[in-house]
Amino acid sequence: MDKDEAAYVLALAGTVSLAYGPPSPRQGYVAEAKAALEDLAEDAVFLCNGRWENDSPSWNPMTSATFDCGLIGFDRENAFIFWVEEED
Repeated sequence: MDKDEAAYVLALAGTVSLAYGPPSPRQGYVAEAKAALEDLAEDAVFLCNGRWENDSPSWNPMTSATFDCGLIGFDRENAFIFWVEEED
């Protein structure tokens, strides 16, 4: 997963209801997420639990919640986990 895909997942997890409607973050939120990821090196590694970039997402749940989505990112000096759970 590259930084653009990671920014999309981060914006989605932070701004969109996973339970209601197709998950699609506004472009402004994606741009803000890209800016937030700029502190990570170009060779940073990003992991998430599914495919979120279309109108019919698929994911492997990581929690017991009805819906969950998140992003793990790391490079040689930094690491983060941003995860959300949602119930309908």
